[in-house]
Amino acid sequence: MPLIDDEGNLFGVVNVIDALAVCLVLAVLVAGIAVVGVLGDGTGTSGPEAETEDDDASQQATRYATIDLGTQPDYVADAIEEGDQAAVATDGHNLTITDVHVSPTNGGDGHVVVRAEIDGEYPPATADETAFRFNNGSVRIDSAVTIDTTDYERQGTVQRLEDEGPTLRTERTTVQLEANVSATTADAIEAGDEFRFAGRTVATVTDVATTELENTSRETAELEVDLVTVTRAGTQTFGDRSVETGSHIPIRTDRYDLTGEVVRRGPSVPIDESE
Repeated sequence: MPLIDDEGNLFGVVNVIDALAVCLVLAVLVAGIAVVGVLGDGTGTSGPEAETEDDDASQQATRYATIDLGTQPDYVADAIEEGDQAAVATDGHNLTITDVHVSPTNGGDGHVVVRAEIDGEYPPATADETAFRFNNGSVRIDSAVTIDTTDYERQGTVQRLEDEGPTLRTERTTVQLEANVSATTADAIEAGDEFRFAGRTVATVTDVATTELENTSRETAELEVDLVTVTRAGTQTFGDRSVETGSHIPIRTDRYDLTGEVVRRGPSVPIDESE
């Protein structure tokens, strides 16, 4: 039997033109399957070429940092508030202050520690740099971060960098203070007295006892005080000093101003802001 008969049928069964059309359709289908296999589902997330593109892309991320701004004048300490946002030049990057801790120094200024929510990015997997980046700078423990707002610009040191947690880890630390004061000051000290600084209560007198000193008009005041402290470098601190035996802690109210020496320190209890 001839391959193609007089009527143009292949093997006398199938028309040659029909057969060619079927072959063309099959070829198109096979080519389509091959393209899908190479390109994946069209999202750029499949296949070796897509993996290479992901490796070359930065990864957006949000981190929470505890930043020590150091000792600041009282007018600057007053200006730093929750919700302050820094001016940032890099698209997609943001810094918002979510918590503030201010405590007084012996010189009358305030020591400021803030918690900040930072929107930044991690470098591509193929990059040499691996640290979290914000506004063209690396953010890691002990690195410097500049907070530039409409009201102030200050540089601080990163103490903690974590995946979550908008609030600072403040604690209530009980100390026994001893100070030699005038009789007038001794009479003015009462349990319940609050030391407020930068609009916040930073210390509360919970108990007091006074003793007259011989051959002088002054008295020894023994105060039990709850201090609002924050951990810096692994140590509970109040203002610019660690809270430990021998430290000198200022206590100021609208009726008196004194500095007492820590003669005993009790336990520190985490403060629950929801209470």
